[in-house]
Amino acid sequence: MKIAYCIISLHQSGGTERVLTTKMNFLADHTECSVYVILQDEQGEPFFQLSPKVRRISLRVKGKRDYRVALEQTLISLRPDVTICVGGAELSFINDLKDGSKKVLEFHYTKNFLVNFVKGIRRIRFKSLHLLKVWLIQKRLAYYVKKFDLVVGLTARDVQLWGSPANMTYVYNPLSFRSNVKSTTQNKEIISVGSFTPAKGMDLLVEAFGRIAPRYPDWKLSLYGSGQDYNLLNELIAQYHIESQVSLHEPERNIGEKMVESSIYAFPSRSDGFGLVLTEAMECGLPCVAFDCECGPREILSKDTGILVPPQDVDEFGQALARLMDSEELRRQMGYAASKEVVRFYVENIMPRWIELFNQLVEK
Repeated sequence: MKIAYCIISLHQSGGTERVLTTKMNFLADHTECSVYVILQDEQGEPFFQLSPKVRRISLRVKGKRDYRVALEQTLISLRPDVTICVGGAELSFINDLKDGSKKVLEFHYTKNFLVNFVKGIRRIRFKSLHLLKVWLIQKRLAYYVKKFDLVVGLTARDVQLWGSPANMTYVYNPLSFRSNVKSTTQNKEIISVGSFTPAKGMDLLVEAFGRIAPRYPDWKLSLYGSGQDYNLLNELIAQYHIESQVSLHEPERNIGEKMVESSIYAFPSRSDGFGLVLTEAMECGLPCVAFDCECGPREILSKDTGILVPPQDVDEFGQALARLMDSEELRRQMGYAASKEVVRFYVENIMPRWIELFNQLVEK
């Protein structure tokens, strides 16, 4: 079977790039599939290591019209059995291309992502108008969704949000790495990884930690990421006078090493498609505290592996962190359970479902 993935580029350090690389590597290295990744505008080498068996094709085009022409020519030349879109510019036209492949839309965000993103912006003028704009974008997206042979979400909950259409199912994201070394949960450090944007809620985490930090002067909070809220986070750190306890870091290529050095994972997202970093933290033996946002954490964590907090309840989030900070034994128990339960997200346990879906499409 010949499979082609379409994405702008692979040089970013985001979850979409990490997950896509993991899946393509598995298909190329462990199956008989021929795997291609078609990049709209490649910018340097992939951030995550890509198997040499995955064939990269860079179109090096920017405009939507040029992209459409180049993509159609490429697909007609390749003649893949399945072409997968991850929500880029091709989403609006890929079903009109005459290459003969089955078209799959692979969601890496929840249906309400844009609405939740705008709601989470603290400083924005005319918020109601922005919400109207993203609502219209969401309506247009719903129109395109109907055209695909298959739409694959990340959670059962997200399929429900879309109204459980006949052409939609879900497959959890596969864990992107393994860690033979686990956290001892003894280092007094909390870690969180994600973009510094409203959706990821790092501002809520800084506030939650800031309210309890005076009680735990020997505990640290380390945030790894980048984005538009960088200055906001620094302002909040100064507001709570926790400059000596909180640090902001650039994205880390080998984030597992940093997780193993920590003792608690914090997941403060206002909105998320899945929560890949939760499975990565579990693999490293970390207990997790997470907002019970619309999609993701509830389908990943159990009462044995983490603490779910009502969405955006900053005080409760802080108290959940404090509960773990107060008890090394609880951290150890939850971290151990997490490292066992995470097996269900291993790539070899996730990818057979994708292969089954591809086979069903091709047989049709």
